[in-house]
Amino acid sequence: MCLPKRASGATIQSVATAIGNLLCLNFGLIFGITPAHMALYESEKLTPLNEATDPTGSALLTGYLFLSAAAGAAVSGWLALRIGPKSVLLCCGLLQIFGWFCIHFGFDIVHIYASRIFCGIAAGGAFVVLPIFINEIAESRDKAARLTFTIELWRTLGILFGILLGYYVQYQYVNIIGCIASCTFSLCFPFVQESPHYYLRKGNVPCLEKSLRWYRGIRDIDDREQPEYLQELAEFKAELKQRSSSKNSSTELSHGYIVRLIFVSFLLTVCAKLSGVFVELNYAADFLGRTGYSIEVNYVVLASAQCVGGLLARLFGPQLPRKLLLCLSSLLAAAAVIALALFKQFGHNWALGDWCTRYLPIVLLGLQLLFVSFGLYPLAAVVSSEVLPTKLHDLLYSIASACAWLLLFGMIEGFNAVKTSLGPGLLLYLLVFAAASIFVGLISLPLLPETRNRRASAVQRDLGYVEQAGPVAKTTDAMGNGHVATHI
Repeated sequence: MCLPKRASGATIQSVATAIGNLLCLNFGLIFGITPAHMALYESEKLTPLNEATDPTGSALLTGYLFLSAAAGAAVSGWLALRIGPKSVLLCCGLLQIFGWFCIHFGFDIVHIYASRIFCGIAAGGAFVVLPIFINEIAESRDKAARLTFTIELWRTLGILFGILLGYYVQYQYVNIIGCIASCTFSLCFPFVQESPHYYLRKGNVPCLEKSLRWYRGIRDIDDREQPEYLQELAEFKAELKQRSSSKNSSTELSHGYIVRLIFVSFLLTVCAKLSGVFVELNYAADFLGRTGYSIEVNYVVLASAQCVGGLLARLFGPQLPRKLLLCLSSLLAAAAVIALALFKQFGHNWALGDWCTRYLPIVLLGLQLLFVSFGLYPLAAVVSSEVLPTKLHDLLYSIASACAWLLLFGMIEGFNAVKTSLGPGLLLYLLVFAAASIFVGLISLPLLPETRNRRASAVQRDLGYVEQAGPVAKTTDAMGNGHVATHI
């Protein structure tokens, strides 16, 4: 990768993260174009396929996307530990290229299903591994948090661009744009160095030093004497030495500590997916009915509200206390969706006027998406990386993400049946979204420790980890993300 000779470490980390975030942008594109293209595939006159499909066939598009995302998430954490996060992300980029090629050259609905499967596996893996990668290349936990918050911004931008492309750009040009974005990632990301923590796990000191110098912006031999670099390198070597000396010993962890870690990981990851973001955007026409604007404009408004939330998260999220932001954003999102449910159930009895009757649903739905994107959704990755020990985080976050995608697949596939049985109000879905947000908002206060500007050892003590001999997390500084040692 061609970077300025004197590029700072922070600049290099930001560039590497931006290239990696192209995977999130691509997932947003493939998800965003789906509502518009579902109608296109069902049209007898406008379908780009050999023959039009029925609504049941087109409804499987999003289902296959989320089901394959579960498969990708389930194995990506383990693969990141085995072959490195960079290698996993490169594989995700290649799968996305295959997905866009299937759309561009496909002439049957089966080819479109294949595209969603390829892109879903890539997305499931990327959303798990990219936070791991960012966490391992960042110099500190605060920098890692700032970079992780950008994932939400890129995801929301991708969905907005996908909706705009799906509704306002010709079908064949959309696929070309998607291929270009995927190829840009696959051409640039190979020049990014593998994470130094991967080489630490492998015991490869020369590659560890090379990777660390690259991410810290050290190009000249004279710069290798910088105190900050030497200190970080010494901490890595101390961690490697400790891993070698304790290879044949094991650290006993209390069952309560392990259970609490698992609960925290599943709480954040599953509830973030069940907050309703993907279901509401995929079926916005059903949730809004004839209210708001036209179908196309409604989708654009909701996606724009998400982007505003993602932008606010990037600008202010790293400066705010994690527990406060998580609690407030979750409860405000729940309040918006509860208000929407009440309006749909009893709004016909309220004398609110024509304007409120027409536009209040889209305002409430947009506010809910904004609050979720501002706090709950990005904090699922940020807080998980800050409270879980590194190796446990990689595995637990992977499994929790897979379970969340499976639940989301069930909600997507069961949508039409629920809508038919419960009527247009879809109260069950709205109540599930509200319950997930309220659960996070209330449980996070007593359960989660505050992680911002706190040492990893203090966070782990709050979670119940006490080492039998010696202090908590002896070598937390050796881990750039501030976690308890990787061998736990």
